[in-house]
Amino acid sequence: MNVVAQARASLDDQRLTLTVKTDFSEFRDHLSRADGTTGVNPAFDPHHSFLSPDASFWISAEDQDGGIASCIAYRTFHTHDVRDLIRTMEIFCEGPCATHTGTMDLVIPEETPHISGLVGFPGGLWVRADYRGNGLSAHMMRAVRNEALHRYLLDWEVAITFQNITESASMRDIYNFQDVVPCVDGYFPPTQRAERIALQYSSRTHLIRNLAGLGRAHRRPARGSRPSTGPGEPAMACRTSPLHRSSRT
Repeated sequence: MNVVAQARASLDDQRLTLTVKTDFSEFRDHLSRADGTTGVNPAFDPHHSFLSPDASFWISAEDQDGGIASCIAYRTFHTHDVRDLIRTMEIFCEGPCATHTGTMDLVIPEETPHISGLVGFPGGLWVRADYRGNGLSAHMMRAVRNEALHRYLLDWEVAITFQNITESASMRDIYNFQDVVPCVDGYFPPTQRAERIALQYSSRTHLIRNLAGLGRAHRRPARGSRPSTGPGEPAMACRTSPLHRSSRT
């Protein structure tokens, strides 16, 4: 059984239905009032970023009463170099953002692959308290990746996370990226203080193999050595099946 089928079975057991949406105002409004959140990432807030329906979406897992038990968002960027998106903070905020201005000094190792083309960017993962501790976070990551691979011919997928998160084995298993490297070690304008930030990334090949249950992420420290794979085959079709869901905007 591949990981998509496992996710489908788990969601059935929990009586949850996945709904794919493109109205990010609803996503922002939900997270702004949900318990256990620290706000909305401006990358997924339509007040701060350009979130067109053909380049972004989000998924809610809804209980039998229609309440949101979990959600996660996804968007894409066309870029010549993801380092430029990070350095200028456009990956976090394309529109008006008081704390996301100027440029940042990056510490991404030189041997890190050149990440360019169509790049996916997941984020905003949230799970309601009564559904935590049962693997739903990992299932939501698989669901959003599966949907993204059916929508887009991704070259890469990346995430920018606090390094203490990527140093947690359980969190690495949830995100299950191909590799993780240091990104920022110093002043971080979004929080206005010194932070240690990591870049997580996966090639298209890794994403497809992972959803098919054929590969796992490399497990090595954030300051590790050269990754073993490149950008993969952009024309390769995703052979997993979409999770059952309803779709609406």
